Amino acid sequence: MSRMLMDRGGDTTVFGHFGATSGYAMAARRAMHEFHTGPETWKHIAVGQRQWAQMNPRAVMRNKPLTYEDYYNAKWLVEPFRLPDNCLVNDGGRACIITSAERARDLKHPLVTIMGMGQHNPSSDFAQATHLAGPTGARQAGETAFAMAGITHKDVDACQIYDCFTYTVEITLQDYGFFGPGEGEEWFSGGTIEPGGRMPVNTSGGQLSEAYHMGLTPLTEAVMQLMGRCEERQLGPETGTKKPEIILCSDNGAILQTHSCYILRRG
Repeated sequence: MSRMLMDRGGDTTVFGHFGATSGYAMAARRAMHEFHTGPETWKHIAVGQRQWAQMNPRAVMRNKPLTYEDYYNAKWLVEPFRLPDNCLVNDGGRACIITSAERARDLKHPLVTIMGMGQHNPSSDFAQATHLAGPTGARQAGETAFAMAGITHKDVDACQIYDCFTYTVEITLQDYGFFGPGEGEEWFSGGTIEPGGRMPVNTSGGQLSEAYHMGLTPLTEAVMQLMGRCEERQLGPETGTKKPEIILCSDNGAILQTHSCYILRRG
């Protein structure tokens, strides 16, 4: 994984291409060309997740609200990404315990079951990648997980998506089948993923606004939500949303080069 992210030498380094941010910026630029996405879509992700963070006492961005105007006025890091398009950098730890359903029923908290899982690793060579604007590994990983679970994306109540960048959220949900290429701006607009929205996404604030703990940020939030342990941000009447029975989680590695999908259910 470290080689995928940091093996940038010769001409690529000379021209400023090193690290994850520049790699994802290239992917986002390609998507802007392929299906005309861009900041008009990504602002909904950044602002929507920041709203969830305001309900999370552990969120790094608690008490730091973000408006669309703030988003557009934020500094560039690597175009087309502004600062709110990028995940946080922080220290910390997080854990999730997995055991048998029989054992879990004897424990303190309600049972959460893994319904399905899938993985796909489309490339180990970013320079020759053809998946940057989709389909990423999310499509095949999602198909595998949905088939194992015996459901479709229409049965999902909320999503906890690996959000190293706003574009990652868009392309992952697109490849899972929630909307088609070029339809992201319309799908995200109107508060779709925010408190009170029809498809809550990254209800802790995610890696953009809660904390960066790799794939455990989405996974542990899904488990907490299904257990009913999220207090102020709890999905259900408290936040004007549906009480969740099924939550989809994603994890992503390197520059969209690896992908895992998990589908969890209450009980």
